[in-house]
Amino acid sequence: MTRRTVRRALVAATVTTLALAPVAACGRSDDAGSGGSAEAGSVAEEATGEIEIWAAAGNGDALRTLGEQFTEDNPEASIKVTEVPWGEIITMNQTAVASGTGPDIVMTGADQTASVIAMGGLAPVPEGVYDEDDFYPAAVASVTGEDAQYSVPWYVETRFLFYRADLAAELGYDAPTTWDELEELSGALAARPGGEYGLSLPRPIENPAQVIVPFVSQAGGEVSDGDSWTFDTPEFVEALDFYKGFFDRGEAPLSETEATFENGGSPLLISGPWMVGTYQDLIDTGAAPEGFTEDSIGYVPLPAGSANNDSYIGGGNLGVFASSDNQDSSWLFLQWLLEDAQQKTLFDLAGSFPSRVESAEYAPIDDSPVMSVLKEQMPNTVETPSYPSWSQIAEQIGIYAERVAHGEVTSEEAAKAIQDQADQIGFGW
Repeated sequence: MTRRTVRRALVAATVTTLALAPVAACGRSDDAGSGGSAEAGSVAEEATGEIEIWAAAGNGDALRTLGEQFTEDNPEASIKVTEVPWGEIITMNQTAVASGTGPDIVMTGADQTASVIAMGGLAPVPEGVYDEDDFYPAAVASVTGEDAQYSVPWYVETRFLFYRADLAAELGYDAPTTWDELEELSGALAARPGGEYGLSLPRPIENPAQVIVPFVSQAGGEVSDGDSWTFDTPEFVEALDFYKGFFDRGEAPLSETEATFENGGSPLLISGPWMVGTYQDLIDTGAAPEGFTEDSIGYVPLPAGSANNDSYIGGGNLGVFASSDNQDSSWLFLQWLLEDAQQKTLFDLAGSFPSRVESAEYAPIDDSPVMSVLKEQMPNTVETPSYPSWSQIAEQIGIYAERVAHGEVTSEEAAKAIQDQADQIGFGW
């Protein structure tokens, strides 16, 4: 599989006015190519015309404000933003590709981008939009298709370890930094008087691939070498064994439970910064269990396996729709959004972590206990496998993870079975 890199060129300064509007299809050019075959276009020197954006829910306000700044220097352009529920992004793109109508710019989650590329929905990124070396590698990988890049990484997020710092301190433990320390702390928390579980993991029916893939990387492996899926490996077996161990020891629940992080029943959790707001709301509204305060919560980078402490990267990507008749201006807007100043403004507006590495060197990030941990974790991340068939593969991982957790098959047997299924499914390009 070849991957064409794109390099950043000179600036922009341009585009648009902004309005939130109901979803409506726009007329587009008839000669748009598919995501895997169209030639890359170019970047306008000055933006003109309307640029319509489908933004994932929760991102419209930030794009509206940024668009207003952008159009101050580009009065001949306008931007219209429509928010789309995250769960409807794939379906809306399928409809738009089939009909040849759609927006100029579409936002996808890091785990959705490959599927939209495979539909032929996105145009390849032209030379000069951005320099991939300035961005987190896992973020760049998430926008890369079979033969080119088809989106740009707008913002990123990742997961780290939440732990009940108060309960750990009572037992004389610090935050874990290795697999062994995590297992030890999990066991101690589960065995303490009044304890129930240790580490809360996605149950086998809750997409366990989101933790198993990082575990594989932490063990020194990968699930694809770029030419084929690679599940039947010692590293994948090691990751499954690590996952399975928490269930075997009774430290992670196999069924629904009332044990939560805040009530101390599951005092270890792998999650992201969005959970901080959830816990703060519980505390502020008086709905938190007795004794659960801000000081109860600790967060640190993921504990390391034998190779590293990689976590799963997520985030939001922006691409230009292949059928857009205003691609040059759209690319100019995206180029502008990726500049350092706009990356920091996005953080100020929405708390979205910059995909541009230098933009993370920002006092408001360093001053935030949560965001500073996210910043520490970000260099050690692994992307969602950027293949259209990944959802099918992840489903197979879930099926066999459940059988492993229940002791029906060994990790070795599961790895071979997943490999067989993955070989049949392929990458989906």
